[in-house]
Amino acid sequence: MDEEIQLKNIKEFLQNYNKITDDCFSQCVYTLSQSRLTGEETLCASNCVQKLKFVEQKCMQAFIDHQQQSMQKFVEEASQKQAEQENTVVESNNSDTENKEIVQQELTE
Repeated sequence: MDEEIQLKNIKEFLQNYNKITDDCFSQCVYTLSQSRLTGEETLCASNCVQKLKFVEQKCMQAFIDHQQQSMQKFVEEASQKQAEQENTVVESNNSDTENKEIVQQELTE
């Protein structure tokens, strides 16, 4: 199981890396006739990568925040349901006890 998660994480990382590379290459590399990037292309690619990394980090943080809020809401709802069920059991036990007392009272009369 642990290996599956690691493989999934590696796959996601490589997919993101390839997407960033492809996007920034498409946006920034204008000439393929030279073996090196021009200064403008290098600056563009660097800015592109930084911008995409920043956006990805913001999206990840928003996702984490949302997951935490969802988990907190789930825990609160589960606690509320459990409390309601416990109250129902207590009420049922109280009702049973009252019924027994009534029956005993009727038997003694």
